[in-house]
Amino acid sequence: MRLDRADSKRYRLPIQVLVYCYRPIEGRNKYLMLRRTPKLGGFWQGVTGAPEGAETLLAAASRELFEETQRSPRNLRQVDFRYSFPPDDDWKWAYDPDVSSIDEYVFVAKIAGDAEPRLSFEHDSFEWAEFDRAIGLLKWHNNRKALEYCDQLLQKDGLDAPS
Repeated sequence: MRLDRADSKRYRLPIQVLVYCYRPIEGRNKYLMLRRTPKLGGFWQGVTGAPEGAETLLAAASRELFEETQRSPRNLRQVDFRYSFPPDDDWKWAYDPDVSSIDEYVFVAKIAGDAEPRLSFEHDSFEWAEFDRAIGLLKWHNNRKALEYCDQLLQKDGLDAPS
């Protein structure tokens, strides 16, 4: 977050990370979908959050994954997919008034086959979902496109291949 000297308000950076966690189950990838609490929108998503201070995107993705699930990935990498969107009206208070766009960078993380998440206060439910089910759960178009990209990448060369 940035400190605005005029009113001493801390603003969130206009950058986010989105992490799609997966694990192979019976030869098929299942994706971890998290449902936000009703107070925070009640919609399904992957792990999301913003870098703090001078934190790198990779460090932010790793930290957010641990904060939201209490899990560390076997492998985590940034994929060649990103997009921008305007701040949602419900979140404009968190950003500098001059922010008109938020850049979101996408990551994919392989999770151990038996690891179940322990959810933070932000989420009230989780599901390990096959691709078609996961796509159907997601609210945001950009999140669906990002998951499609990650799924195609994993089908092509998997996460264990060199970046």
